[in-house]
Amino acid sequence: QNAENVEYRGELGALAEQLGVSVDFRLDISDAERAALFQTALCVVYTPDKEHFGIVPLEAMFAGTPVLAVKSGGPLETVKDG
Repeated sequence: QNAENVEYRGELGALAEQLGVSVDFRLDISDAERAALFQTALCVVYTPDKEHFGIVPLEAMFAGTPVLAVKSGGPLETVKDG
């Protein structure tokens, strides 16, 4: 885990708490757990700005899970609006 990710996760956790939103951050999950989470999630929120590709949105869409992504980097080419 790099320091920036840890800091950002803390900021997101604080914001979720402030807004009264329940968020479950999971680290180092197995492939089976990832697949189960994608298949049962209401949506996947993808926040990395200017990420050159980003496999997470593709994995989520493959599982049939809607994706809410930043409008920059890889998601501009891989996540279809609507």
